[in-house]
Amino acid sequence: MKVFSIALTLSSVVFAGSFYSSNETDTSTYEANRPHLHYTAPSGWINDPNGLWYDAKDQIWHLYFQYYPYSEYWGEPLYWGHSVSEDLTHWNYSGIAFSPPKNNTGAFSGSIVVDHNNTSGFFNDSIDPRQRAVAFWTYNTPEDQTQFVSYSLDGGYNFTPYSGNPILNISSTQHRDPKVVWHEESQKWILTLAHSQKYEVLIYSSKNLTSWQLESSFSHHGIMGYQYECPGLARVPIVKTFHSDELPSNLTDSDEVWSNSFFDNGTNSSLPDTAWVLFLSVNPGAPLGGSVNQYFIGDFNGTHFVPYTSQTRFLDVGKDFYAFQAFFNSAGGTDVLGIAWASNWEYGQYVPTTPWKSSMSLVRNFTIRQYAPNPESVELNLNSEPILNLDGQLKNETSFKIYNQTLLPSKPLSYNVSKPTGVFEFDLTFTVDDSYYNNTIFADFSILFRGSRDREEYLKIGYEANAASFYIDRGHSKVSFVKENPYFTDRLSVLNEPYEMISSNLSSYKVYGVFDKNILELYFNDGSEVSTNLFFFSDRNFVGEIDISTKHDKIFIIRNFEFRQLR
Repeated sequence: MKVFSIALTLSSVVFAGSFYSSNETDTSTYEANRPHLHYTAPSGWINDPNGLWYDAKDQIWHLYFQYYPYSEYWGEPLYWGHSVSEDLTHWNYSGIAFSPPKNNTGAFSGSIVVDHNNTSGFFNDSIDPRQRAVAFWTYNTPEDQTQFVSYSLDGGYNFTPYSGNPILNISSTQHRDPKVVWHEESQKWILTLAHSQKYEVLIYSSKNLTSWQLESSFSHHGIMGYQYECPGLARVPIVKTFHSDELPSNLTDSDEVWSNSFFDNGTNSSLPDTAWVLFLSVNPGAPLGGSVNQYFIGDFNGTHFVPYTSQTRFLDVGKDFYAFQAFFNSAGGTDVLGIAWASNWEYGQYVPTTPWKSSMSLVRNFTIRQYAPNPESVELNLNSEPILNLDGQLKNETSFKIYNQTLLPSKPLSYNVSKPTGVFEFDLTFTVDDSYYNNTIFADFSILFRGSRDREEYLKIGYEANAASFYIDRGHSKVSFVKENPYFTDRLSVLNEPYEMISSNLSSYKVYGVFDKNILELYFNDGSEVSTNLFFFSDRNFVGEIDISTKHDKIFIIRNFEFRQLR
């Protein structure tokens, strides 16, 4: 998979990932096992990302998050922590943005918009329109959950609560996670809220950000689990790479189709430039257990969201990706960027890290593309790619490449990693020849990433041809948490369609991976599927050996494998 970059009007190419740093020039305080590319707070507990926005005046990205700084476990008072970045790479912790009014309450998840035209009336001309940040958040008390507004007069570092709070109160203890976007056609603000245990996404509209009208409810869709959380709408660009002009046969229209729906057009060649995507989190009750993010592609006319199909799709098919949120805006204008909490509520409070608990995923860029899950179907799929630029991060003499290597049982491949850091990326392209196997064998190849201090600890990934699936095995660890926690699923799989059918019996596949101390993100076929998973080795037992092997002749050819260790 290529390193992905987008036009962000920055002085350098932007890449994803994030370093924790209270002072980015001082790396002596980095704990050895702390992730290097994934954001972590200095100490304490974090979960959902909140209030993502881009300050176009100062060219700064803002990341807020659910934060309990006093312990490595969730607790109240729950704050909005805050970090900023000039490049979506180096994140500087900026303290607590705001607090709940009482100690036994929480400033729960929400979002931020930039009120350029001062529709709220919160700002005067002294505040640059590009820095008019308005935050929406859920005030959680033992009695209820209500929606609050706060605004910033200093570019997002400090916030003043709106005197008319709460702006929404339906007398419910399960009414949370406001996400606000701008709808250009209706010239209104749109707010989505989870009425969590009613399985509803409530959709409101407003002209002024303080008075809201309920427009519709999107309810009982997809995987429901125990409750809905963290809904959000985003208008996502469509990349028109369709093979024919005919509408995919597996796209069935809804009961209602709005005027901007591509179903009115009837052909792929006349697809619109964008479609709306509704993001929705579920916890607990994910198919793999615990928490998960799902999404729906469809139409939004300013009042109602209608999905194009009734299918449920997952934003990430790994175990550790939850509470996704998209940035309100981007430097490129139309780019849809987002980030998630890289953990799972089944075990997130018990993972063996200290003095911090939990991290964020890499920042990803989202587009809608064609996807063929089988030879007879074509679907629209949300594609995601990490924003990465590793200039200056490559560690000397710790990269290698393999080209056009047929895998044979008698010739396993093994490579040592010099001075391992625990942080690296790899690109893999391989082909599968189905003329060399049948359904009586387990036709797989595997890659083992072994620890440098103890090679009996390893993470195993691979592909099995009969199942047409990639697998991940994170259970080969001597860490007690991995061995004892029943919810930390050892083995996971990802169904893969071929990246390309080279001939009737020869198919190719692509995988891009990022290892970051204890997090692995895998992007399949340029991001048509992604799997994010935590893993844990013993202290400082960073990957120091890579073994590639198979038990079967001539099925697999490694067309390209590139390994690059990072500092």
